[in-house]
Amino acid sequence: MKKIIIAIHGLGNKPSAEILEESWLNAIHEGLDQINKNRKNIPVKMVYWADVSYPQPLDAEIDDSEDPLFLKEPYTASPSTAEQHERKSRRLYILRFIENHLDQFFLKKNLKETFPEIMTMLMERYFSDLDTYYSEECIALQNENYSAKAAIQERLRSILQEYADHEILLISHSMGSIVAFDVLWAASESFSVRTFVTMGSPLGLPPIIARIFQAQKDLLPQLKQPRAPDCIWPHWYNISDRRDTVALDHTLRDDYAVNVKGLKVVDLLVTNDYQINGESNPHKSYGYLRTPEVARIIDTFLTDRRDEGIFGKCNLILGNITASTRRLWKKVTPG
Repeated sequence: MKKIIIAIHGLGNKPSAEILEESWLNAIHEGLDQINKNRKNIPVKMVYWADVSYPQPLDAEIDDSEDPLFLKEPYTASPSTAEQHERKSRRLYILRFIENHLDQFFLKKNLKETFPEIMTMLMERYFSDLDTYYSEECIALQNENYSAKAAIQERLRSILQEYADHEILLISHSMGSIVAFDVLWAASESFSVRTFVTMGSPLGLPPIIARIFQAQKDLLPQLKQPRAPDCIWPHWYNISDRRDTVALDHTLRDDYAVNVKGLKVVDLLVTNDYQINGESNPHKSYGYLRTPEVARIIDTFLTDRRDEGIFGKCNLILGNITASTRRLWKKVTPG
């Protein structure tokens, strides 16, 4: 069976679809090169949805940093030297404390939000695209009859349908992981995703958990907590850097129950080395894509030949049956 890597980006405006896909490919190639698994051709299809909310893409040709279309964080190669990230113990302690107590502070036992007004204000202030996604009143720029949420989901749904006859590795970054989760859950009987990767994902944040759980509980009232979409099997890897404040809850394993096939998310802490002009961004997709952990996931997906293995076993079984039949025939046939 043919394989395809479907990629869906995250928050904020982006460069054009062509440039963004090329940048993701560059980062993937870089990661594979670093683990000595370099490849010439990697099948990647980008699900681009920035234009749903932004009329013009970011432009690398613009030099004015004050221009709203200035591309502040283009793709850059991994730092040539093994630079150590600044990890102040006090800051990490605070982040770990928040992570460990996040659900206790903002979620009730029934997984409803404790302070919905506060979380709404935070989403409006710091996650404008996410606020737009959850506001049905916000419409898509290209179609006034479509909410932004419906338009964004349709982008991914159409690509999944286009490659339904492929083995799929779905890589999602940031808010893209929420879009992917919603689409996979809503159409879990229509799609089959072999490997799901969430990078820098906010799926562990209380308002996201509350919304996902309510949507699932509307269909399955017996649920006690959110669960993984049933169409994912056998892998879901959640990738995050400890310093990534968008992925403030780095462990999704305790937030999402197994799906009907027994799938459980695997949480992996990595080091996101993205830098631009000496400034690091541990949330950037390019830095995540070239980590050894993601590179190994991609390499394993591309090199796994399950069909050949199955056919090989079938041929072996048929061969054994044929040999046994011949021996039996010799015993019962004179001469």
